[in-house]
Amino acid sequence: MAAVERVEDVPVDQAPVEALRGRLDEIADRWVTHIVAKNSGYLDTALVSLPDLRRSCRDNADAMLRLLAGDTGAEPYAVIRASARRQAERGVPLDSVLRSYRLAGLAVWQEAMDALPEPALLDVAGSLWMVVDEVSAEFATCYHYHRTELELLRMAEQRRRVMVDELLRGRGRESSFLEEAALKLDLPADSPYLVFAVEPTSAGRPGVEMPTETLAAGNFRSVWQVSGEALVGLVALERSGQEAVLRRLRPAMRGRGGVGPVVSGLGRVDEGYRLALTAMATLPPGSPGLAVLEDHLPEALLVRSPELADMLVRELLGPVLDLPGKEGRHLLTTLAVWIDTNCSVAHTAARLYCHRNTVLNRLNRLETLLDRPLKGRATFVAVSLALTAWELGQARP
Repeated sequence: MAAVERVEDVPVDQAPVEALRGRLDEIADRWVTHIVAKNSGYLDTALVSLPDLRRSCRDNADAMLRLLAGDTGAEPYAVIRASARRQAERGVPLDSVLRSYRLAGLAVWQEAMDALPEPALLDVAGSLWMVVDEVSAEFATCYHYHRTELELLRMAEQRRRVMVDELLRGRGRESSFLEEAALKLDLPADSPYLVFAVEPTSAGRPGVEMPTETLAAGNFRSVWQVSGEALVGLVALERSGQEAVLRRLRPAMRGRGGVGPVVSGLGRVDEGYRLALTAMATLPPGSPGLAVLEDHLPEALLVRSPELADMLVRELLGPVLDLPGKEGRHLLTTLAVWIDTNCSVAHTAARLYCHRNTVLNRLNRLETLLDRPLKGRATFVAVSLALTAWELGQARP
């Protein structure tokens, strides 16, 4: 690109320029009007409100007038460079912005025609369009720099995502890939790890708030990435154990989440990922909270074998579920409370706000329907699992 003659090489009378700087509000209003009328695509693409656009136009117009007055300091160019960075981040097309700068020159010239005497107009005219060219060239240079920087960041983020996905698929067993992944993700290869899976909230917000920052405050290194419909977190336990991580994350939970047992190294996070999904499935859909797999092992067994869980419900509880109306649900609720209270009729009656004879009658009715006594280890375990499977099934969409 050919070098642009710098405006400070062309002397300009300061008085007309200072007079125009006193009319910055009018220039900004004219510039915004021209953008809306002649370059509306710029406004739509920038996703910026009209008040924000006007503030930006005023700042940039002031920078242009300072350059027109021969200001060679860093501040006018800092305004132009900041604008270039913002528009690059927003993805506004460069041609659209450069057209807007030409409209800025038009706005300044129109204001000058309204406010300055003819001799001063001639003095300003000699340098105004040089300033527009110089500002446009500076903007384009910074814009290309930031677009390149953003593209490199996007490429690095894409490589990071691919590496996490490959780890979750089990490629961490390959020593060469594991070494590269640990380096690129800035994670230790040999540290124990916790793996989290967290669903978004019903409103679509992240299921855990700022997990990376929350854990970094406790000196935990972690990587969090969306995989499928869940946010997956790989947390290195370099200095502290599982409980220290859980204490930090539990208050930040907003959606349903699960965490598996500690796995031995970055190369085995795929195992932790599968178990974290299982742990998450032990909570009812849409229920916020964090399920630790070790605390939900019976439910996890049922979640991992949904066909067997359904068969267990059908075979053990089918006669009760087939009862008309709400009788079956009342009987199963009574059975669940009775088991939860260590088979205490009195405590069950108190929990359900009914007479103990009512509880005894319901238990007798259940024994008749199930064709087995409710006492005994085998029956107790089978019925408890069947109740859990039924509750999980009720929660499934």
